[in-house]
Amino acid sequence: MVDLNFDKNFMSPIVGIDEVGRGSWAGPVTAGACLLNYRKPLPQKLNDSKKLSSKIRFEIFEQLKQDTFFGIGESSNKEIDNFGIQKATFKAMERALINLRKKIGEVKISTLLIDGNQKPSFLDKFGIDIKLIIKGDTISPSIAAASIIAKCIRDLYMLKMDTVYGGYGFGTNMGYGTKLHKNKLFLSGPTQLHRMTFSPMKKIY
Repeated sequence: MVDLNFDKNFMSPIVGIDEVGRGSWAGPVTAGACLLNYRKPLPQKLNDSKKLSSKIRFEIFEQLKQDTFFGIGESSNKEIDNFGIQKATFKAMERALINLRKKIGEVKISTLLIDGNQKPSFLDKFGIDIKLIIKGDTISPSIAAASIIAKCIRDLYMLKMDTVYGGYGFGTNMGYGTKLHKNKLFLSGPTQLHRMTFSPMKKIY
């Protein structure tokens, strides 16, 4: 469970950033940037999105939408193939931050908490104090909230894509590698959503 007091160690306003979908075979990598409202109670079950059931995640997502400013950024599978997953992930984070800044107007962000141990190069141009938090989505409420928001937004997109590209299991595997997904790839080939520089697409085609 996250430490509800962790973010108080840093100068506010604080924004947490996290991404989902790095290891998926198909679809975008999606980043969330989240500015929590500490004047309102935080969701009691707030935690790393990977440790929550889909039902609980979406319940928290609905709560966060009421009281939280957040931005979403994505890099498509084509961008992932063209630039590599690392650069594409950083681009998604940058887009999420820009999206958030449009919503908060004149509010000046003091601290950015980013999950992981690699500093995105784009952040230098925003003039914000950056803290890299290893396993931040299990510690920081802001990062955990960003991870939940990004995960729910991406899952909704992949559920929609499941109706477009049937048989790959996108509605349950969200583009990640499963036996069903792999079998369908061998049978029917990749879709417009697949990352062709990733295995097994790279090996097959």
